[in-house]
Amino acid sequence: MEQIHINFAKFDSLIQIADYFHSEDVCKQAIAQERWGDGEAVCPYCGSTHTYMTAEGRYICNDCNTHFSVTVGTIFENTKVSLRKWFLAMYLVSSHKKGVSSCQLARDIKVTQKTAWFMLHKIRGLYGQSDATVLDGEVEMDEMYLGGRETNKHENKRTEGTQGRDKIKTR
Repeated sequence: MEQIHINFAKFDSLIQIADYFHSEDVCKQAIAQERWGDGEAVCPYCGSTHTYMTAEGRYICNDCNTHFSVTVGTIFENTKVSLRKWFLAMYLVSSHKKGVSSCQLARDIKVTQKTAWFMLHKIRGLYGQSDATVLDGEVEMDEMYLGGRETNKHENKRTEGTQGRDKIKTR
């Protein structure tokens, strides 16, 4: 799935982003600009640049003769939610330091909680997390609790004499 990186940092408020992305066509133009720049549209099926736009705003590839839209291969593909609501949701997620819940997003953009959860799942998937960073040397951390209560563990997983404490030696 292709990632679209629309810069929401240039917007100062929700009102400003709602005014800027005032129609579906403006949203589609923003996606097209982000995907292909000022160049030709690239067919997501064969990679050809021999494409043209129809009067309805869809594209047709001259090489493989397939019809596609600007949203094919993105998180917006086959969605019934308007692109305006998607862009508002992306702004809300990216502008809140602690994120936003699906219930709050549902109220903010007037969709069901289930739809908001689905949208959040897709949007959070765009934020890649690399677990490849390996810590080495001396690593310090504040309070930490490893394991769990011995009484909650399966009998063969319990460690005798720990009483909820791990046997890892600390300073």
